[in-house]
Amino acid sequence: MSTHRCEPVHIDSPPPLPPSGRDDTLDAFVEAVPLPCALFRREDGRAVLSNDAFVAEFGGVDAMPDRSRFEAAFESHSEGDDGIKCYAPQTRRWYRLVWRELSWEKAGRCDAVFVSSISDEIAALRQHKAQQEQLLFTSRMLSVGEMTTTLAHELNQPLGAIINYLSTCDSMLARGDSANPRLRQGIALARNQAEHASAVIARLREFVRTRNPKREPHPLDALARTVVELLRLEAEQHQVRILTRLPKSLPRVIADRVMIEQVLLNLVKNAIDAMRETATAQREITIEGRRDLDGMVEVRVRDRGPGIGPDFAARLFAPMLSTKSDGLGMGLAICRSIMEFHEGRLFAEPNPDGGSSFMFTLPAENA
Repeated sequence: MSTHRCEPVHIDSPPPLPPSGRDDTLDAFVEAVPLPCALFRREDGRAVLSNDAFVAEFGGVDAMPDRSRFEAAFESHSEGDDGIKCYAPQTRRWYRLVWRELSWEKAGRCDAVFVSSISDEIAALRQHKAQQEQLLFTSRMLSVGEMTTTLAHELNQPLGAIINYLSTCDSMLARGDSANPRLRQGIALARNQAEHASAVIARLREFVRTRNPKREPHPLDALARTVVELLRLEAEQHQVRILTRLPKSLPRVIADRVMIEQVLLNLVKNAIDAMRETATAQREITIEGRRDLDGMVEVRVRDRGPGIGPDFAARLFAPMLSTKSDGLGMGLAICRSIMEFHEGRLFAEPNPDGGSSFMFTLPAENA
């Protein structure tokens, strides 16, 4: 019986796994990152590694040999929780930079930067802001258009008084009665009426002009006074009393003044219109303010009209919905957009004693 001798078989052992932090492993990782990525040595800021995406976007470590050169390529820095937003003039793009610290055997402690383009996001935000501002401007023009008759009376009253005062003064001068003290009084009254007419025009010009939103601290009672003054004559014509109950202890609100005046004006105008069929003795609007449980300032416009029906309440803030025969139905929808811009809310509820209340919330200055 023959036997076969088996020769020993030599099997090559697999290569050992690279320890954590080996150069080839980090190279492969950086290259696999889909965003532009580069490493800068913390000791001297020198660039030690970049991937193809970084080379394609910025030219790699040859063009950006150190961190200072890389950071100098950007401007308009705005740091937030999600990174640093900045603009690069050389590429004409906006970027978000996220920095992370790591250790590398080859270079020691390094700072890695991950770069993502946010130009499309910035462009979309700017377009949305422009559309919102155009919408608000259109709404303000519509509001002024609805107040045309009121504004005509508002201006005709002081202009008519000025004519009467000056005519009387002219008659006195024609009679040679220049020493009459009533002459000086008539001139002073005419000047006061002219200043009043000028103030009306100034308020309207500020209300309708195109401008960038600017959120600043404002006392709530000052905003309410402006709106009440704008609607004073209209309220008188409809025999409506407008009361303000805003405690002096309320903090100032962080808001764009013209935007919030527009919201308040729209709500008060709606309240006036809602009480056309209400008995004259009960036509009353109350503007109230308080601090809610979330620390926001809540403003309430309460009327004594017929109230809000359940069918209408569900669609209250939908565009193109209006209870007025001549209304466009954009007022409340635009008001809600304004409140969302201010990180607040706009809502409505029926009053227990009849009528309805529209409320909106604004951030408090000391929140």
